[in-house]
Amino acid sequence: MSSKKEYLKKAGKGTRSVHSGTSPSENSLNTPVYQSSTFFLDDESYEMWRKGLPRAPVYSRYNNPSTRAVEKKIAQLEEAEDALVFSTGMAAICTTLLTFLSQGDRIVTTRNLYGGTVLALDQDFVRFGIDVTYVNVKDLAAVEEALKEKETKVLYCETLTNPLLEVSDLPSLARLAKKYGAIPIVDSTFATPMSCQPLNLGFEAVIHSVTKLLNGHSDILGGTVAGSKEIIDQIWYKSRNFGGSMDPHQASLLERGMKTLHVRYEKSTETAGKLVTWLESHPKIEKVIYPGLKSHDDYELCKKIMDTPSTMVCFEVKGGDEAGRKLMDNLNIAAQAVSLGGVESLISMPCLTTHVSWKAEDRLAAGIGPGFIRFSTGLEDSEDLIADFKQALNSL
Repeated sequence: MSSKKEYLKKAGKGTRSVHSGTSPSENSLNTPVYQSSTFFLDDESYEMWRKGLPRAPVYSRYNNPSTRAVEKKIAQLEEAEDALVFSTGMAAICTTLLTFLSQGDRIVTTRNLYGGTVLALDQDFVRFGIDVTYVNVKDLAAVEEALKEKETKVLYCETLTNPLLEVSDLPSLARLAKKYGAIPIVDSTFATPMSCQPLNLGFEAVIHSVTKLLNGHSDILGGTVAGSKEIIDQIWYKSRNFGGSMDPHQASLLERGMKTLHVRYEKSTETAGKLVTWLESHPKIEKVIYPGLKSHDDYELCKKIMDTPSTMVCFEVKGGDEAGRKLMDNLNIAAQAVSLGGVESLISMPCLTTHVSWKAEDRLAAGIGPGFIRFSTGLEDSEDLIADFKQALNSL
């Protein structure tokens, strides 16, 4: 008979979401919250600490049983050797990238990223003397030219981009990165491991803001990175220095949230599919952006690398930003708020939130047109959401 750990490796995503990583104590069903900053020293912990080994069980910035349990769950879902959790998604992104980038090094990436990532690259990574080169990662020839032009340490992208919902050709990008000696790293927050496992497509590290879909209840912040043990150990050393550790209570809430990830993701994606079909036929909608629609440029690529096309929906309202704002004000169900992936539907306009610092012409050039709205599909009844959008659009 195989061990439970080995058995779970072969189990479905829903089973792994519930059972992987959970570390009960004595006769408890769930992982306890180890609300302790420090731990008793014994021969093993002394030896690990003396050798500087990762995860020495001496201090919660190094290792905590509550965070370790959820790290193992994430690793199983990503089919990775190991994972590491952080206090925020940006802590995960910055710590991971700064593990492999030093002064004079180069990162090839795209501006079609989460706005906070672009801000960090433009304001801080450049200040540290890191060469940040932006290309259109949809143009594989341009990516290869950039990688050929100068030695590159990291190729960075998103599986499903924020907010344009473009699908990155992960297998091709991974091949190009490895051809030219770069480490391929991807933010897969919008896709989640329910839809895509980038490590199986050639990437070496996959990042998530667990604030979003993995936790799914809009009540904590957090980030994670998964990959090989060698990669994660390297990132662990930097996380120890930078201090962006996840709190054990955060970890406990995250583990609880992840136990329902499978059913939440399936339900929200199903509702998103019904909503976009309805929106696409509405006369007051300029266009709908959703990779599960045949009208999307990446429809075939989405089917190739993703199991489902995500819970995120974007669309443009006729009448521009003013009409978009009025639509949001007239909705009764969706809350106007930043973030995404919660049990409640959230709605926002990038021009007012994630890309507010961008010039209007830059947003337009990037594909964020007038009246552009980003919608995170929650767990409400699809009929109610559609009816609410119907009355709100009729009011324009």
